[in-house]
Amino acid sequence: MNILVINGSPKGAHSNTYRLATAFLEGIREALADVKARERFISRMDIKPCRGCFSCWNRTPGKCCIQDDMGQVIEDLLWADLTIWSFPLYYFTVPGALKNLIDRQLPMVLPFMEEREGQVGSGNHPSRYDMGGKRTVVISTCGFYTAKGNYDGVRSLFDHLCGRGNYTAVFCGQGELFRVPELSARTGEYLSYVKQAGKEYGEGGISGETKERLDELLLPREVFEACADASWGIDKDSAQAGKNGSAAKKESDTLIFTRQMAALYRKENYPGKDIVLEMHYTDVGESYQILLAKEGSHVYTDGPFTATTRIETPVTVWRSIAAGEIRGDEAMMQGLYKVKGDFGLMLAWDNYFGGSALQASPPKASPAQKNTNMGAMLIPWIALWVAPAFHKQWGCLASIGVCALVPLLFYRNKKTIYDVLAGTLVTAISVTMLAGAPEKWMLPASYLAFGAMWLVSCPRRRIPLTAHYSMNGYGGEDALQNPLFIKTNRILTLLWGLLYLATSVFTWFLMRTPLSSLIGLFNSVLPVFMGLFTAWFQKWYPARVARGK
Repeated sequence: MNILVINGSPKGAHSNTYRLATAFLEGIREALADVKARERFISRMDIKPCRGCFSCWNRTPGKCCIQDDMGQVIEDLLWADLTIWSFPLYYFTVPGALKNLIDRQLPMVLPFMEEREGQVGSGNHPSRYDMGGKRTVVISTCGFYTAKGNYDGVRSLFDHLCGRGNYTAVFCGQGELFRVPELSARTGEYLSYVKQAGKEYGEGGISGETKERLDELLLPREVFEACADASWGIDKDSAQAGKNGSAAKKESDTLIFTRQMAALYRKENYPGKDIVLEMHYTDVGESYQILLAKEGSHVYTDGPFTATTRIETPVTVWRSIAAGEIRGDEAMMQGLYKVKGDFGLMLAWDNYFGGSALQASPPKASPAQKNTNMGAMLIPWIALWVAPAFHKQWGCLASIGVCALVPLLFYRNKKTIYDVLAGTLVTAISVTMLAGAPEKWMLPASYLAFGAMWLVSCPRRRIPLTAHYSMNGYGGEDALQNPLFIKTNRILTLLWGLLYLATSVFTWFLMRTPLSSLIGLFNSVLPVFMGLFTAWFQKWYPARVARGK
């Protein structure tokens, strides 16, 4: 397939729309083996306006009297099986330079009038060339929050050129967001839909599901318009005062960045009390406060409040984090920024500034993600430590029965290696006790095995045991890429492992003293205290690292 991409943006290859056209073309290349493509950037071409002299109709049929690059464009249009028109919306139609190109297609038609089946309008001219089988795709972005209702002029133009329903259109609102690195996650997601649309187009037609995704807003209207207003760096009040032509007060790039960040605040996750986030940009010496309230967010330049959370960072670092060039947790571990005050905001950052805030409509339904369940790992051990104390034989059989039933949990929960290992070890110990091994040896051995299971997961190249289960409360498997989360859990896993190694030792000694009846009490109380310590440490340690300690 021969494909011609006509880029009608004055920005050329830096055009937002061109990114969509490129993604669409990539999708076609995935679907079709033999694709030849030509790209024409109007911004680089010399295409003058049509003079309306009609020389191409009478004096030099099919040839324009203007000697410029339009002759090459006509050759390309005749060569192409598919033409992709790519342009931004300018005053509800195509940019002026592209309109010149469209006007200059006059040599491609004959001067005679004809009625065409399905034509739009009250007149038509027959084509000078055989254009049968040629296809057209129109791709455009605009600066409004939605494309709906803003492309009437463009649709009317291409309805006349191609015939209504004879071309495929991809119109995307919020086009300026494609140049914002901080929103690359959402815009990248949308570009993947455009690429999928190109693939499906090459395979025969864009599916209804993909069309729905292409119609989704990149950001909710309120969020987009706040971001768009902030991007101009002009205070609204001073802009209103400058209606008579006087210059409005220009804001710093850092303040613009802060306002756009504040615009992404998800007020639906308001925690019940106001949060004052203070951003102190150490490299430029600027500080701003973002009030996160029930009604929304507001940026203050004069710092009127006491900060709930203060982030001290170079603006270059925070921009890199926002753009996805570096993970925020990695930057924190490297000491590139510090956090003072309530660290809880950082732990719930995606709730306030990320996630579905980048989507105007709910995500499409997908199979439910299974979470891990520490109960699947602990229940066999608890059964082993409790049941045989009442009756050795029946208790061991009960422990084996529990191990056999635990896999039923995996229909709803994700299985880990430690769930499997727990069942295997408990079954082996129970069988050994049934074979006659004395409890005074096997009970300490069980605690030793349990502690060893924690410790073997502590080496640096492994994911610590606790992380497999606590990740559910920290964003799922994405938390496993967080070095601070991993380090916190590595410390906790080590401490839990050492606790149970120590438990195996004093259990062995206690079982040989008159205090053996208190073993169950000791071995139940110590994990309770360790659990309280764990809950505290999970908050204290990351906050300590964030303060640069």
